[in-house]
Amino acid sequence: MNIITKKRIGLLLLSFCIAHIGIGSIQAQTLSQRILADKSLVKVDSMAKATLQSGFNAGSGYSQIWARDMNTFIETACDVSDPKNLREAILLFFALQQPNNEMIDGYVLKKDFTWYDNTPYYSDAAPQHVAFKNTVETDQETSLIQIVGKYISKTGDRSILSENVAGKTVLQRMDLMIDYLMNEKYSSKYGLIYGAMTADWGDVQPNDDFGCDINELSTLAIDVYDNAMLVIALDYLKDMTSDSDKQSYYSKLRKSIAGNIRKHLWDNKRKKFIPHIYLDKSPIPEGFDENEIHYHGGTAG
Repeated sequence: MNIITKKRIGLLLLSFCIAHIGIGSIQAQTLSQRILADKSLVKVDSMAKATLQSGFNAGSGYSQIWARDMNTFIETACDVSDPKNLREAILLFFALQQPNNEMIDGYVLKKDFTWYDNTPYYSDAAPQHVAFKNTVETDQETSLIQIVGKYISKTGDRSILSENVAGKTVLQRMDLMIDYLMNEKYSSKYGLIYGAMTADWGDVQPNDDFGCDINELSTLAIDVYDNAMLVIALDYLKDMTSDSDKQSYYSKLRKSIAGNIRKHLWDNKRKKFIPHIYLDKSPIPEGFDENEIHYHGGTAG
């Protein structure tokens, strides 16, 4: 872990403590020094690099490659992996993009597709693979856009944007993914995108046994995570395109989404984001205040 990364972690933790715990400046300085001197951060960094050298899947005995997971480790993977293999893994996501322009959660070789899933995804552009998606979540498109942006930032390989995948360039496919979100997942009432009310790692709904697909048992909901991911993705897209009209569109959309996040999801009294806005009736039992709990995903600022 380089000193810049280490300092960034220290400053982030420090700013969180000051804002949310209310510690004094002397205590904050001491805490900052302890964080920067913590050798375990270096150990964790080296363990992560060693793990990524063995592949991009989610874990041993768990061969799926997920977009949100790759978005978490892509920058470290660029440091320790063969760029060719990483590029191929990214492009395979685009080969599995669906006809309605939505992006899948992840993929696996057909021979390793051994678990129950009532809605597998296929594509003629990737005949050896099967894809899957938790449609209760709405971070797949934005995760992949961020992956590409981070990959370019780390490697300088902008040629991936013009790579042709099943008749469209990667940049065109990312633009179509934004169209999908705005056409299929956008609430005009709130000016934000939505998914379903989820629990269990934030991508499984509590209403049915399978829990991964929006259905008649789902409770449609808006949360800060999905929308924050969109804001970040739009920042990357604006930098990746040279089309001035697209840059203007992405900038305006980003400003709108960010403004509506603050308008509708920020609890100024508690100084945190609320867990959900429900598009229909709330599923929360009367007398239980969901906003009182520490919602690990919904309150991340």
